[in-house]
Amino acid sequence: LFPIYTVTVRAVTLDLDDSSIKQPYTSSSPTNENVQQQQPTNGIEALTDWKPHLIYLEGGNTFWLQHCINKGSWIGPLLSACRSGGDGSPAMYMGKSAGAILAGKWMETASWKGWDDPTVVPGKEHYEDWKGDSGMNLVGGASIFPHMNQDWESTVEEKWSILGRQEEIHGKRLDSIESDGAITEEEDTRRNLFCLQEGDVCCVDGGTKDRFVVSGVDPAQSQQ
Repeated sequence: LFPIYTVTVRAVTLDLDDSSIKQPYTSSSPTNENVQQQQPTNGIEALTDWKPHLIYLEGGNTFWLQHCINKGSWIGPLLSACRSGGDGSPAMYMGKSAGAILAGKWMETASWKGWDDPTVVPGKEHYEDWKGDSGMNLVGGASIFPHMNQDWESTVEEKWSILGRQEEIHGKRLDSIESDGAITEEEDTRRNLFCLQEGDVCCVDGGTKDRFVVSGVDPAQSQQ
């Protein structure tokens, strides 16, 4: 009574440090005998010719992740994939922890907790060295502060206002996937920052550019 659709899922892990492709995966399908031959052979091919529908950036040390992105000049291909993507549709970007921070406008929030170690990046071993460094600006001019809880309320209160003055302080204007025009000086400056608790997801509508947060269950609590 219902049509049966066969969808082949293909996925790879892209090592942003050396542009290598790891862990290629293709779902089982009676029609995918030649699919394995269609896997990308390097990172640029994965983000361009392969036309991905979804890009997922993992967590970890935000400074090292940003270093790898800068070293490999990945910002352009990543933003291009999020504009055009597979079948002419923009790729959906998903970022976890460090991957979420780098989706924001400024990555300085990575230094607020002191969790990530900047000494892994030669020449930028101190938090001060990262002030004014930008992310991919995929969230309409806002920055991301993940793993938020009441322990960080005073820290956020102390630091969030400077995010709205980064362009003035560092003399930078950023290109992005969307315009920052919706955020004006008259509006609440807290819109420049999304503080996400465990289980929260910040969503950006690719059509309307609306931004909203969906609150879920803390994974740690769901296992108790």
